[in-house]
Amino acid sequence: MIKVEWSVVDGNAAVDGTLLVIWTARDRRSGKRPNLFWGRSAAIIASAFPGDISLAHPTLLAPGSRVRRARERTRSRWFWRKQQMEVGSQRPRLVGLSVRGFRGFRETAELRLAMPNGTPGSGLTIIVGANNVGKSTLWESFDAIARRLNAERWPTSDVSFSEGKRNRRAPNGVRIAATFTGGAECAIESMGPDTSETRSGWETDGSEPPTPPTFVVVPSRRQFQARFGRGGQSSPTWMTASGEFSRYQMRDGFSSRLFDLHADEAKKRSFDKLLTEVLGTRLEWSIDLADGDHGGSYYLKVAAGADTYYSSEGLGEGIISLLFILNALYDATPETVVVIDEPELSLHPQAVRRLGVVLARFASDRQITIFTHSPALVSWDAIANGAEVARVYKRGHDSAIAQADRAVLAEISKLRGSWNNPHVIGLDAKETLFLEDGLIVLEGQDDAALLPRVAELVGVELGGSVYGWGAGGEGNIEKVLALLKSLDFARVAAVFDNNVPEKVERVRRAFPGYLVTTIPAADVRTKRAESAREEKAGLLDKNARRLRDPELAEPTRVVLDEVNAYLNSPNE
Repeated sequence: MIKVEWSVVDGNAAVDGTLLVIWTARDRRSGKRPNLFWGRSAAIIASAFPGDISLAHPTLLAPGSRVRRARERTRSRWFWRKQQMEVGSQRPRLVGLSVRGFRGFRETAELRLAMPNGTPGSGLTIIVGANNVGKSTLWESFDAIARRLNAERWPTSDVSFSEGKRNRRAPNGVRIAATFTGGAECAIESMGPDTSETRSGWETDGSEPPTPPTFVVVPSRRQFQARFGRGGQSSPTWMTASGEFSRYQMRDGFSSRLFDLHADEAKKRSFDKLLTEVLGTRLEWSIDLADGDHGGSYYLKVAAGADTYYSSEGLGEGIISLLFILNALYDATPETVVVIDEPELSLHPQAVRRLGVVLARFASDRQITIFTHSPALVSWDAIANGAEVARVYKRGHDSAIAQADRAVLAEISKLRGSWNNPHVIGLDAKETLFLEDGLIVLEGQDDAALLPRVAELVGVELGGSVYGWGAGGEGNIEKVLALLKSLDFARVAAVFDNNVPEKVERVRRAFPGYLVTTIPAADVRTKRAESAREEKAGLLDKNARRLRDPELAEPTRVVLDEVNAYLNSPNE
């Protein structure tokens, strides 16, 4: 085990950092990579070891020194348990998922899962990518693992892969594996290349297989019959009760979850609170029984005003979709892995942003994975806390997964505090993560706004998409390129002004696969010389870190309270 601590000055503040590297002899012999932990996770694990052995300051060690500990065989099991107890879970966490031979994934592709550490969004894994690249297949891989691990609850949940789901160029058929903390792996694999049937089991270091977390999977098509009956299972894992997953089937078992909510006032209050938070208004609903010629049927009864109701047939698709999502979240424990495909479907953009806040809050002590086309669900605050970003894309005819490096994400996350260039990682910039390829990275917002005009003036049609509103300065272009490279964007052009030749050459050497060039001028537009301006006394100090004068706090609070009172007042 190696522990590295450092302190750097970021602006006017000192920022401390911790990196913990754990690589057991068994893992080294088997060819497994070392486990890396940052920040709070590193501190939690390190706290499981006596200070005289593992907490030595790096200045006391020669570079590359290792701190060894006896009884290595029992160590890993114990420190993982210590970590899980700190963040609310006593079951192993899901470390990663690998898939091979399933539809477009001819070769093995691996996904690294975020680990919750108690901060908002730390347990969130965000999967992005264009259409038809393999995101749904990756979601179905989670669903297959869920059906296997939930088999004790639902004995009929066998997993088979029909001929159309198996990649014919993968000689050994399908293999999907989930790896957990402590090194245990649960795998589903084809019994042969020419059969739909599978075998599954655990691979451990000789110990008993762990009790896995509960998997709750939510598909993108979320519908149920407007009229329904009683019966069925109300378990959170009800979605994996059927033997085979189908994208197009109605999720009629959802009515059992609604009955379970309706019968328990505490559960319904908890659920309705979440629903109100996302919608911005309270939805009054209940379950009622309709009369019928051949027997009654139940339906959702939704209040539309004083003594006015409508049935579940009148609910919009966005509301129905949200019922499924929040129903999966509201009673999810820290020992639950929640996987949601396209949570933004049919939702108003404001509701999507509110849902993002809810997802980040729940992901503080739970593992939540979302597959999304919405930039509004990519939160750099969550990423700074530990959320992971992965991109599914096509490499030739094959699906592949690229994952942003944590060090790169940390550098990009620092840009979110810039008040001069808040758009550098804003909504427009986040949209580029969803593009297939072909990006143009420019220095600033003037360049992003005016280069298309320049191209029009000289009769050239740009063949790519401009990254957001620029990188926020020539010094940030390297950071943006590092992010795009870690996500395996293949064709990226960086265009500088021609007054920074040393910077351009350094970037060319660092990113040989990208085009790095300059415009034939020192700026995209001619700028007049500016005379010195007089100082203005603002609310914040010159570093925008605190109020300039403490006496400004009360009048500022009055103004903001006035704004809130106006916005939150009922409509007349």
